Amino acid sequence: MAYNKASEERKWHYWKEREEKKLRELGMDEEKIRKLRQMDWEDFLEERRYRERLEETMQEIDTGKPEDGEPFAMDVRELLDHVGDRRLYELLKDTEHQTLEILLLSTWGYSIKEIASIMGLPKDTVYTKRKILRKKLKKF
Repeated sequence: MAYNKASEERKWHYWKEREEKKLRELGMDEEKIRKLRQMDWEDFLEERRYRERLEETMQEIDTGKPEDGEPFAMDVRELLDHVGDRRLYELLKDTEHQTLEILLLSTWGYSIKEIASIMGLPKDTVYTKRKILRKKLKKF
């Protein structure tokens, strides 16, 4: 499921209102509550921008259609070299090599059936490995 900006913002406001209510009950000064809200809002916006960029990057990798028409990467090492975010790099670096090969072939535009044939794997295995990687990335 794609990142839903409106839904996440509603959740944030709901959480923030509950937090501020508790802080008021505990006697916190309104100015401090206002500053905390501003800092939390800036953090929320930064996280939202990050998630949007991550989603765009994953779509580009998944479709295998970079803007210049050239392959995204020629091998797994080059694929990892293209990752600009340190946390994402660490997650992918620790991913099974075979799964990274599947990801690489996906970036080249191969279908699951074609990848299975190239790698000599059952189609369901390729599908499952891609699905597990996508779940890891969504949690990330």
